[in-house]
Amino acid sequence: LEEQPEETAEESTVYITEQVSIELEDYKRMYQQLLQIGGQAEKSLVNVLAVTTDTDWFDETYTSQSSVSGVLIEDNGMELLILTSSEKVEGSESLQVTFYDHSTAWAVLKKYDKNTGLAVLSVNLSDISESTREVIVYADIGSSKTLRSGEPIIAVGSPGGNYGSILYGNLTSVSQMAGLYDGSYNVLTTDMTKARSGSGVLISWSGKIIGLIQDQCEVTGQSNTIQAYGISDIMEVLEHLSNNQDIVYMGIIGADVTTTVSELEEIPIGVYVSEVAMDSPAIEAGIQPGDIITSINGQQVTNLKDVMSILMKCSNGQNIQVLCMRLNKTIYQELELS
Repeated sequence: LEEQPEETAEESTVYITEQVSIELEDYKRMYQQLLQIGGQAEKSLVNVLAVTTDTDWFDETYTSQSSVSGVLIEDNGMELLILTSSEKVEGSESLQVTFYDHSTAWAVLKKYDKNTGLAVLSVNLSDISESTREVIVYADIGSSKTLRSGEPIIAVGSPGGNYGSILYGNLTSVSQMAGLYDGSYNVLTTDMTKARSGSGVLISWSGKIIGLIQDQCEVTGQSNTIQAYGISDIMEVLEHLSNNQDIVYMGIIGADVTTTVSELEEIPIGVYVSEVAMDSPAIEAGIQPGDIITSINGQQVTNLKDVMSILMKCSNGQNIQVLCMRLNKTIYQELELS
């Protein structure tokens, strides 16, 4: 028999702690880095000056001006395309774009979507100098689908109400949805104070654009802070506008009837119509609040995303067939509307 060695007592873990103090210079370096990120993103932004002429009560002509930030998205070989807000540019008599190097050029409204408040402007490439082309960059588009509440972000463009302002803050929610006609869009909310005429984009600390600051709709209880469309949700709209394609309009506001809701409320799965716009194609076809849309043009509809996707493939003036379930006393009956 061999003598077994005595078990040694387990050595206790030793933690070495070191206090690290943060000096003012550390804060300064951090903000310098954030400023560099914002400064790089500003190269893909422009300031759009919209000029409008009108008459006053005394029938005298006067000129008004307003400005809004825009985002350089691409060039198609002949023109440079800029994403901006339609509210400030729609109906303007002239649009002047100021680039990062302070050079200017005239722009025209290419296409806009009144529903989302998005617009695309175009500038002839021949009107842009070679030196300006070397300075500007096109937007580095990120994704808004993987964001989390609390993430730090930067707002650039005109978030403070004047062009060139930069704000730092955090996302307070990333899952809010804005119900617009014929669809719903993801809205990012922040803890940054909202300026009266603020515009621009939200960027991540990696410098990618994740949201477009907007005033088209507000999340309840967040009216005093900056809100933005999640960039991933508006990409299809952006592509249509950039390609000079119409965004068709049906005119319903609805809510998803999920499987859970369907089982609890004993109603069909689809899109519950809560509102129908006056003078819209939907109301002319006979769609009513309370109807549940289950199919459009033979394609099944289970949520608002389906409605948006189907309508994006339609053209202005096209007739579509909509299947609705309508409650008649105690049972739902199917209706086909055109």
